[in-house]
Amino acid sequence: MSLPEPRSAAPANGDKAKWARNAEIATGFSPKMILLVATLILVFAGDLFRYTVGWVGYGILAAAIITLTVIQLIRARPPLRLAHFPSGLIAFVAWCAISVLWSQYRLETAAGSVVQIATAVVALSVAVTLTRMQFIRALGFAMRLLVLASLLFELAAAIFAPRGVIPPTYLRPGVLETLLATENIPDPLPIGYFWTRSDLFDGGPLQGIMGNRNLLAMVALIALIVTAAQLFDRLIGRVRGIFSIALATIAILLTNSATVYVALAFVVFAAVLVVLGRRLRRRWRWVMYSVVGVGLVVGSYIAVAFNEQIFALMNRSPDLTGRADIWRAVFRLGAESPVVGIGWISYWAPWLPQFDDLAVIDGLPYHQAHNAFFDVWMQVGFIGLALFIGLVFTTFIRTWWIAINRPDTPMVTSPRNPSHSHLAGVTAVPFFLMVALVVQGMTESRLLIEGGWLLLSYFAIYSKLRVQDVSVLPRQTVPARTGPISVIVDPRRDP
Repeated sequence: MSLPEPRSAAPANGDKAKWARNAEIATGFSPKMILLVATLILVFAGDLFRYTVGWVGYGILAAAIITLTVIQLIRARPPLRLAHFPSGLIAFVAWCAISVLWSQYRLETAAGSVVQIATAVVALSVAVTLTRMQFIRALGFAMRLLVLASLLFELAAAIFAPRGVIPPTYLRPGVLETLLATENIPDPLPIGYFWTRSDLFDGGPLQGIMGNRNLLAMVALIALIVTAAQLFDRLIGRVRGIFSIALATIAILLTNSATVYVALAFVVFAAVLVVLGRRLRRRWRWVMYSVVGVGLVVGSYIAVAFNEQIFALMNRSPDLTGRADIWRAVFRLGAESPVVGIGWISYWAPWLPQFDDLAVIDGLPYHQAHNAFFDVWMQVGFIGLALFIGLVFTTFIRTWWIAINRPDTPMVTSPRNPSHSHLAGVTAVPFFLMVALVVQGMTESRLLIEGGWLLLSYFAIYSKLRVQDVSVLPRQTVPARTGPISVIVDPRRDP
């Protein structure tokens, strides 16, 4: 049974829209939502499958999900036109594909573009076959499931494998020798070759079922954002919501990811801005934008000028745990073709000579630039970087518009006191997640691959459709609300 979307928060006949209490408990998951949950688990915990069933098994699972998603999209037959698609997404994906013409590794560029386009198609299918509330519910469920599974996995590892867990696929004959490029396997293995180091009882850092503490921290942050919004809107039971928030908080603390701490701070700041943006008149919003802009400029200057002191307070090295060395290596390689790049590849292929020893820190090779924007520049040059920044910026702005758009935001009424109501929080979740993704993109390149790219593509498509032509989106609402929607200016409030 699909969960119908509430009516607009704008008064229709003098009454306000209401939401059913605990809607997530009252209604089940549709097959489309179950497919989305499976997709999210695959893209956010890809190493879980690569470590257990190998790359072949992972590829089969990915192909199956893509096939089912395409079938779902074909059956839906949404009335899409070219104008419905975000131009930034089309331009960036097209430029990445065109880079095969001058790529230094054409086969890998073609493969990377196919995966990139396939992920964007999955995002398109989700955007036009599920309502935004269904998407939020499925996203929250998947992230909470990953957090819970990761904590249980770490508990089991700490009890039964206190020396750490090596991925089963690494134990196959010759695999570790190939990865380490030596017949003499060191004991203990470098930390990067463990699925988890079983550090739960030592206070972390935990790596979870995804085998990466920064990724686990990001998943926990997404779970925290979505669950907090659902709890605020009474779309999830109070006990379940508080328990889930507690688990997400524990996961964040035990991963000890500085990136996610910073992202969480920015998300809290973004929540304050959304509250203000929904209340302020148009002229005062521009004052708010100016103040925030000046604050970001000043904050950036302080962060650069006093980076050593700031990182010392966070118990981090000024080079961001070796990232500065990786960035210097990326700049050297990207300088070979700064305008058009050396060729799109997304996640670096370790067998290519350009990347096999490009970024090696303490004997461990890294296969990403640890900055999405630097990675894009190296691969597709200044032209590609401009297109990517345009994609991120327009998506960021559109999700902000949606977050503060009062007429398109449902009202949540208190079951104890019907006279008390508030604007829904879940409609601002895409904006909060975009804030988190952009902050993560400063120290990780995951915005370009798997879960990060899926979310960015979805938000780009969803926000463009919702701002431009909501009739394309699957929703049950008042017929009068099927055309273009107002975005920033509410004529009923703004003179």
